[in-house]
Amino acid sequence: MQVVLASSKHLSLATNVLLEGYFANHREARKTLVQKIKNKECIVAVKNGEVAGVLNYARNYSHYANYVEDIIVAKAHRRTGVATALFEKYVAVSRKEQSRKQPYALSSTAVVNTASIALHASFGFVVLGTVKKLHYGKDEIIFGYKLR
Repeated sequence: MQVVLASSKHLSLATNVLLEGYFANHREARKTLVQKIKNKECIVAVKNGEVAGVLNYARNYSHYANYVEDIIVAKAHRRTGVATALFEKYVAVSRKEQSRKQPYALSSTAVVNTASIALHASFGFVVLGTVKKLHYGKDEIIFGYKLR
């Protein structure tokens, strides 16, 4: 598996992965990816020529911290280490991009998303807090990964 910053050659296959997640339509997913690729805020995991997973993040989200916006693994590649590989690349990129003053790379998930919570914990993210009713009316757990 290769995990890299996405380029325009990944656009079509990565769009399909986003559609397997929660994006409403092809146009919305593609528009998001075009912007993220342009900003160099999209990481893809590629297996055998297929995009197996996508991680979009925001650079300098808050207090100069990177923040995971989307992490979606294609159904055919779930539970095969793709999400962990995407997180590894995200942390490596965040270490390079973030100022010495920012100790965390950030992420979040809904309190009802037990698979995501387990993934964050197993990778070494710690809970920084909870925001009430942020995720479609559900509470959202905010995670931080210590960069330094």
